[in-house]
Amino acid sequence: MDDIFKENYERFLRLRKMQNAGKISPEQYRGELAKLKWTDGSGNWWTIDPNRGTFLQHDGSRWVPVKPPPIPAQPAQQIVSQQPAAVPRPAPIPAGSAPGPARSQLRMLLAASPILALVPSAACGGLWFLYTFIGVFKSEGIRGVDWITPIILVGLPVFFWVYKKPIDQALMPLQPAITRFPRPLRLGVSLAVPFVLGCGCSLTSTSGYFALNVASFISIVTAAVLMRY
Repeated sequence: MDDIFKENYERFLRLRKMQNAGKISPEQYRGELAKLKWTDGSGNWWTIDPNRGTFLQHDGSRWVPVKPPPIPAQPAQQIVSQQPAAVPRPAPIPAGSAPGPARSQLRMLLAASPILALVPSAACGGLWFLYTFIGVFKSEGIRGVDWITPIILVGLPVFFWVYKKPIDQALMPLQPAITRFPRPLRLGVSLAVPFVLGCGCSLTSTSGYFALNVASFISIVTAAVLMRY
């Protein structure tokens, strides 16, 4: 295995060890591994699979697992006497496959801040609160206002962010089972759960907000677990 492959693989092992020890979050782990993209002497782009630890090569349209090239055997004296050969110009990597420093910094910022998670939750919770608050001016009075659902929509994302490390450690045994499914599939399930539970709530309960409170809680917890990795 060439030196650059060995160095990047050793860095991968260090990052995975840090994540398993809870020193870095899964988001930081993936963000650092996103920087592990390099070219070989033929201009081929390489990276490492964050879940399996296998080498991946870009074939022009996607990343495919490929065994890294071995080091060619050469006598020591011949290596010293050789003139440095011109390094071939790396082949251009497809757009979007190798994030630059700005994109990597953005990922690190998003991993350290819950703002993007709170904005849609706060917006949905606020709009729903205003909608139920209209009941104050109708016959329902103050009893028609739903306070619990907005608190769940905003409070749970804050809870998952504040207690990020202990939650990650608690979910560590589930990581292999969760990452076994593609991320787009997990995202689809996370988006489908609120709709399914919402339809169920409308059929089982025609008054009050208890069923909606339970559906909101289950939906957010499900999305937090499935999209954690």
